[in-house]
Amino acid sequence: MYESLVHKYLPADFRGPASWTTVEREAQIEFEERRSRFIGICLPIANGAEAEARLAQCRADFPDATHWVYAWQHIFPEIGGKYSDDGEPKGTAGMPVLDVLRKGGVDQAQILVVRYFGGVLLGTGGLVKCYTQAAAQAIAAAGLVTMTLQLKMRVMVPYGVYDSLRYKLEAAGFQQEEAEFGLDVEWLVALPPEREEDLRALVAEQSQGEGICAPEGLAYAPRGID
Repeated sequence: MYESLVHKYLPADFRGPASWTTVEREAQIEFEERRSRFIGICLPIANGAEAEARLAQCRADFPDATHWVYAWQHIFPEIGGKYSDDGEPKGTAGMPVLDVLRKGGVDQAQILVVRYFGGVLLGTGGLVKCYTQAAAQAIAAAGLVTMTLQLKMRVMVPYGVYDSLRYKLEAAGFQQEEAEFGLDVEWLVALPPEREEDLRALVAEQSQGEGICAPEGLAYAPRGID
């Protein structure tokens, strides 16, 4: 059912998922371990080009750091990802950071970990622990959301119907944007594609057939994770 509904409004070759988990915002954390300073940065990204640009910005922001370790992954328009130990012993930095993304099921996201070496060697086990800790703390600070494919519908009704209909739509779990008041009242409602007929039926019932529902396409919208 998902495929048939999506293809009503998107090209037949659309390969985006129904949903994915990503981070809500950019966040930064910092801690010290045996005189080494670790700065973890996590942010949402759209593609590899954006990830590379953010890495370049990180190097500019912390020009005197010893290492700029990173990992990122995204799932569409094509599956992609990359990681780097940036001079740390192989397997002690970039892969642990990427593992935090993978084990958390987090896509369309990048983690950068900046290290200032403090003069004390941490050993391979210590490095894995610190880079994993920095990545995990950065993701926790950024927060997680599930992005779901939502259908945007423009609802238009007479003034006398607006208040009661808006209340009914809210009670039914539809997401509503601010209304525009012109000759009629119109506003955008976001909903899972499979609930389109539920919305149409509710608008028709409350407006006694006078309301209009016009599809405006599909877009990804966030749903928070508790």
